[in-house]
Amino acid sequence: MSGNNISGLPLCRPNMLTDEWIETYLYRVIRANGIRQPLLTDLERFRPTLPATVSSKPDGYPIWDDCALPRWSVITRRKKIRYCPACLTESRHIRSRWRLNFFEVCTIHHIRLKDDLAEPVMTRGYKEVGRYLVTDVTDEQLWVGSVCPMPSERRHVEQLWAGFERSIVDNDIPAALEKLPCILFLETLFDAIATTAADSGYLPIGVPRSTSLAKIAEQFQYQATPSIDGIRKLLDQIAVIEHRHVVLARLRRVLGDEANRPTCLSNLPIADLRMRLLNDGRQWPDTPTRGLVHPPHAVPKGYVSFEKAALLIGCTAGFLQYLINNDAYPDAIFVQRGQTHYTFLPLQEVEACRRWYASLVTREHVMSAFHIDKIGCFALMSVGLLDQVQIGPFTFFQRSSLTNICRRLEDVSRPFDAMDAHLYPLFCSSITGTHILYTDLIGILMKVFDGKLPIFRHLTNPGLSAYFFEQHALNRVHQLRKLEQARRRYQTEARYQLSLLT
Repeated sequence: MSGNNISGLPLCRPNMLTDEWIETYLYRVIRANGIRQPLLTDLERFRPTLPATVSSKPDGYPIWDDCALPRWSVITRRKKIRYCPACLTESRHIRSRWRLNFFEVCTIHHIRLKDDLAEPVMTRGYKEVGRYLVTDVTDEQLWVGSVCPMPSERRHVEQLWAGFERSIVDNDIPAALEKLPCILFLETLFDAIATTAADSGYLPIGVPRSTSLAKIAEQFQYQATPSIDGIRKLLDQIAVIEHRHVVLARLRRVLGDEANRPTCLSNLPIADLRMRLLNDGRQWPDTPTRGLVHPPHAVPKGYVSFEKAALLIGCTAGFLQYLINNDAYPDAIFVQRGQTHYTFLPLQEVEACRRWYASLVTREHVMSAFHIDKIGCFALMSVGLLDQVQIGPFTFFQRSSLTNICRRLEDVSRPFDAMDAHLYPLFCSSITGTHILYTDLIGILMKVFDGKLPIFRHLTNPGLSAYFFEQHALNRVHQLRKLEQARRRYQTEARYQLSLLT
């Protein structure tokens, strides 16, 4: 059996091994059916024919039951293939857990994962020097350059990941999924804390991320036990004011992300954990911050300070002050001591405002989440896809409209992997460099969302930068523009010519 013209169900169906990554498993099935050099089209043709892969998507995300993973926690399938040489020597299959972004050390063999494997076509840059193919690599090549973590890093990684990996190896998926949300949550908190240490020498360039985070945990005596109680204990341990600020900001971001796209982190009481950090009795902040109002030590019962309210809501101080000035908080308490003014807001009203504000996003958030510029943002507004909310001088958009845009684009688009020179980005500065006027861009978007213009989705591009349309549609826009310009020019010249009828 040879060639890539095999149709129907695969005749040979190897069993899926423990924690085997679906993408490389599909390649293994394809090769077992006689296709020596599989293509991505073969991968997608075989995917719906196997019970173990029918529910998977071509994004390469690990699948454990119905556990939805945050996008930032996963390595997409076009990235390098990471592996533990000891595990791969024992059984030649790629594990799903190695596709978790924060999983960097094998806790079974205490070896740092390597990343020099590639699957042809699927892995970007598979022809680079020093890259080995999954099907051709030898045991000796697997072990070249292998390293073990230092004792402090090993303790930190084992504390976080050992229980999860052991459950996966024992095929105890429910136990593993019980630990995974807590692990990812702790990892993102440590990742936020690391941003404050970037200027202090704790994150030197070239040092693995897990090494740097282990050093920070050891420096500040932070414990990382993957459980709800362990998370609460870590929050109680955070005493450095800079760490508290970045953790609060990260928690606010996670709350917003989960409202937009629920994942396994939604199983955690994130809002309660954030309130726990805010209401732990410590003064906020330890040092004055310019432009913010700071409360005295005696805060009225049932009230929070202006600054704590802004942190809890997740808005800017200017926007909160605008709400106060426009009587959004009629029960607010204002205190003046000397030349200093203090503002206290009812906690119940602040909580209500937080829930309302979580349904809104700023223009900057839209551009960042969608990876588009202002022109693309205004275009989405013009076709009525972004629900604008104007509050005085502040402009927001309904968060639900972002989800609606993504869903509609996924419904009308077709996935593709190989870049085609005849495709143009739907939302990119390059589209405005092709002499397409803003009104033409609006027309293209209207046809796209009406299903009248075919578009294609690149599976690895982020946000709306993943969507492309064909060149003939662009040529058609140019033709219509030229015809319109010729018609207007003719009408203008005709007004200045003498008519034979007069």
